[in-house]
Amino acid sequence: MRRAPRKDVRRILGLSFVVFGVVVILVSVVSAATSLGGLGLASFLIGMLLVYLPSQSTSFSETVKGYVLSSLINVERSICELASNTKAVYLTVHDRLEKPMVLLPMSESYSDTSKNGIQAEGGLLLLDPSDAHKTGLLLEAPGASLLELLENESGVDFFDVDRADLIDSLRSGMVNSLELVNDLKGMIAKHELTFVIKDGPLTDLTSSVLRSAPTLSSRLGCLICSAAICAAIKSYKCAMTVENATHKAGLHHVTLRFGQEADEERE
Repeated sequence: MRRAPRKDVRRILGLSFVVFGVVVILVSVVSAATSLGGLGLASFLIGMLLVYLPSQSTSFSETVKGYVLSSLINVERSICELASNTKAVYLTVHDRLEKPMVLLPMSESYSDTSKNGIQAEGGLLLLDPSDAHKTGLLLEAPGASLLELLENESGVDFFDVDRADLIDSLRSGMVNSLELVNDLKGMIAKHELTFVIKDGPLTDLTSSVLRSAPTLSSRLGCLICSAAICAAIKSYKCAMTVENATHKAGLHHVTLRFGQEADEERE
């Protein structure tokens, strides 16, 4: 036997205020008592707010979606029109206050020179007159703000996280602190770092991002993937190339490649 749905207390209280307000307004009209009219109108408005606002609540995912999708669509158009099909390079973060940046080169050979130290300075179009291979789109990483939120919530600055603790710190922040995803796993090889992330409460948001900005998501990573990459470059303190970013069946697979400078830092 199905249980009757629980009654919304706020809705019942709101309807009571509305009915009371209407009755008082009618009485004030009949009796020409203006003071009662003010009381009735106030009760009516309070009741309407109590009835209306709960029914119009939006989820966190919907709020974020409305905030970021237009910006991501503009970035998607810029990538498709200005940058060729090259691999994105997340640039080295040199201090804890520096925003994670990503470069989309216009030459495929840039991936072999990613450790040469391009600084995250300049406008949207980065031009290097001395080296055509260092020309491309310089963007703030899509997940930079999400990582900042994660760091504020968890109290962990990934600039201070040892690379051996990176996976555990990311899992703790994304799964436990912010509850962004259901699970996060990682594998560290000699020159490669892989993340496998299982979607959670933000599934609708990530799906909308994938539909609206598929090129950005596959080359730079979606918002969640990009946040994980930003944490990695802060911890490793070296540039990383996005070799692969795929999103299927609620799973995010990201493979990053880093060069010899990471080994030099380790030593």
